[in-house]
Amino acid sequence: MHNDSLAKYEYLLGTFSFSSYIQAQIAEAQYNLREFEQVEVIFEDLLRNDPYLVEDMDMYSNVLYAKECFSTLSYLAHRVFSTDKYRPESCCIIGNYYSLKGQHEKSVVYFRRALKLNKNYLSAWTLMGHEFVEMKNTPAAVDAYRRAIDISPCDYRAWYGLGQAYEMMAMPYYALHYFRKSVFLQPNDSRLWIAMAQCYETDQLQMLEEAIKCYKRAANCNDTEAIALHQLAKLRN
Repeated sequence: MHNDSLAKYEYLLGTFSFSSYIQAQIAEAQYNLREFEQVEVIFEDLLRNDPYLVEDMDMYSNVLYAKECFSTLSYLAHRVFSTDKYRPESCCIIGNYYSLKGQHEKSVVYFRRALKLNKNYLSAWTLMGHEFVEMKNTPAAVDAYRRAIDISPCDYRAWYGLGQAYEMMAMPYYALHYFRKSVFLQPNDSRLWIAMAQCYETDQLQMLEEAIKCYKRAANCNDTEAIALHQLAKLRN
C-alpha cells in the first residue's frame, strides 16, 4: 500500500518538482515504510526552501524522536514555537521534545493544547496515548488510543498502543487482538511482529509455535537490531 503511494507521488514529482505538498506526501509514505533517513533528507530540504514551514513538521519531529536526535528536535521545537505556537503541529513537536527529555507530564500538556486547537488531530491522540503508557496510566492511554481509532481506524500506531496497554494490564488475549490489527495494517514493521510474538510467549498463552512464526516475520522485515533472530535462537535452544 505505502509502496504504491510512494511510486505515484514520485511520478507526480517528476511534473511538479517544486511542490512541497508532494514532497511531504513522499516523506509520509517513506515514514510509514520506516525509511527514516530518506524522510529526514526530505524535511531538511523543505525547511531550507521554506524556513517558516510548520505543516507536516510534526512527522519530522517523530523521526527525530525515534532517532533520538535531541539537538535537532530542540532546534525544530524552538523554530515552530517562534513561527506559530498556535498550530497543532507546533504543539505536537514541542510535546515530542519534552517526551524525549523524559518530561512526560509536560509533554501531555502540549498534546492537550494541540487537541484544544483541533480535537480531531490524530497524531496528538496517539502520541498522548504513548505518554500515558510511559506514565503507567493505562486507563488514560486506552482512552487516548480509542479516540485516535475513532478518528482513523487505519492508524496502526493506535492499535499497537492498545496492545501495549492491555499487555501492561496482564490481559494478553485482548493485547493479541490489537497487535493483530496493527500488523494487518502495517505488515512490514518488525516491531509489531516482535510485540505479537512476545504476547504469544506470555505465561497465560505459551503459544511458542505462533511466537516463532511472528519472530520469523519480524526477521524478514528489516529488524535492524536483530531482536527477532536473538529471540528465535533462545526459543530453539
